[in-house]
Amino acid sequence: MPRPMRDRLLTAAQHLEDAGHPDSAADVRAVAAPGGWTLLRTKDTSERTPGTNLPLTIDRDLRDALKAKADEFGVTLSSVVEDGFRKVVAGEWLPPKLARSSASKVVLNVRVDDSLRKQVDALKERLSREAGYRVTQSSAAIAWMAEDLGVDVATVDTEPTE
Repeated sequence: MPRPMRDRLLTAAQHLEDAGHPDSAADVRAVAAPGGWTLLRTKDTSERTPGTNLPLTIDRDLRDALKAKADEFGVTLSSVVEDGFRKVVAGEWLPPKLARSSASKVVLNVRVDDSLRKQVDALKERLSREAGYRVTQSSAAIAWMAEDLGVDVATVDTEPTE
């Protein structure tokens, strides 16, 4: 049985390190990290519209963790949110129900392409019916950033228990 890709990449990184290429090894490890695939995206912003602001009210610690991971992976939180919205629109991902928290709240602002926001808005009622809980742009954005960047966020188990 073949080993998982992450294990093979980490082995390759070790070989690079052993061969005297520490910078290349660090690059391979970064791509192998949770959410590291985002480093492979092109960052040509010349054709992008600036989008509109989407204010997200989240826990301070979660905001700080998301920002740190985005910095670590060299991505913007706005681009991560847009990727998540594309997954929602394509029907490839349904945001989990986020647990409520009493932690200190802050506002995290991300800019999201207007057309993506409109597409998610058009789907949110159907998605809410399918999921059995309220799906919003905010909940999708927060849940996707956490999942994609490998940051723990409390979710509510919505599966029936036996």
